[in-house]
Amino acid sequence: MATAYEYIEYNKRKSRLLVALFPISFTLFVYLSVLLFFVLIGLLTYFRANNILSFESIWRHAFLSAHEACVWILPLCFLLAVFWAWQAWKQGDQIILQSVPHLRELNKWDEPEVYNLLENLCISTGDYLPQLYILEDNSMNAFAVGMDPMHAGIVVSRGLITKLDRAQLEGVLAHELAHIRHYDTRLMIIILTCVAFFTFAGELFFYGTEKDNLESDLAGKLAPLRQARIPLLVYVGAMLLCYGYVVAPALRFALSRTRESMADAQAVLMTRYPKGLTSALWRISQDSEIEALDGHSLLGVMCIARPIKKDSFFEKISGIGRTHPPVEDRILDLRKMDGGEGLFQVENKNAE
Repeated sequence: MATAYEYIEYNKRKSRLLVALFPISFTLFVYLSVLLFFVLIGLLTYFRANNILSFESIWRHAFLSAHEACVWILPLCFLLAVFWAWQAWKQGDQIILQSVPHLRELNKWDEPEVYNLLENLCISTGDYLPQLYILEDNSMNAFAVGMDPMHAGIVVSRGLITKLDRAQLEGVLAHELAHIRHYDTRLMIIILTCVAFFTFAGELFFYGTEKDNLESDLAGKLAPLRQARIPLLVYVGAMLLCYGYVVAPALRFALSRTRESMADAQAVLMTRYPKGLTSALWRISQDSEIEALDGHSLLGVMCIARPIKKDSFFEKISGIGRTHPPVEDRILDLRKMDGGEGLFQVENKNAE
């Protein structure tokens, strides 16, 4: 148990560190963006003035102009980042839940079997009982939210309840309960809410709306507003998108892929039945795409299996950014814990 406690303390320290580093990193990024803006203005002047100015004078003027502008821009951006980091810490779980469509709270009378499984797990382990939520989708996936075990929730899809048997569903619930116990949920929520805010703001400035709603808005009332976008705001949007899509994903390196393996191992300790989680992982991997999460790719890091099948080009060529270990490796580890019995033997036994 000492290793588990050390891992929990490590996640707590990392969460506090990320909250502290986020305003600093964003403020530095804003300074570089302002400097780049004045460099671009200087280059434009250089070509329009028939090369009268030198590149050295352009750089010097850009540096001085950026310094003057940042006297008031940087404190404002730093305070904005601090405010949002505080919001992520205080109510990041609610921000995540409100961003997922077709999600609703599940009470004990809706799905008594699911609640009984979760209650029994919490009683046997001494954990607090999390709130259950259901995502109306026939595919199979789940994720947990919560800044601490006393204020946590587990989201399961409709397909997970209807397609998995009791032992498999218990294994999935135990896996998500382990994430809550390990404070993985706090770490993931802080990263996701900090990244998502500036990605959303970037899309709003750059496109005039969220990227996912771009086509519908072109034919709607926002089309005239989008056509009259201010170039400066477009530049601001482009820089925020760079932060959201290029710089901030580097924070994903804070999410070690071993967190899933540790949650799998903890779940087996809770249920004392490796075959349940093993067969559940295999079945989920065959049907894990959640339509409601198509426009919420960042939430994929929280799910028990990736809800989006396609990797980005960078992920395909490097493997960097994949926040889940291959399901085959996870199954192999669980089989070793169970003495090596094959997965397909388990599936055949369940079918019988």
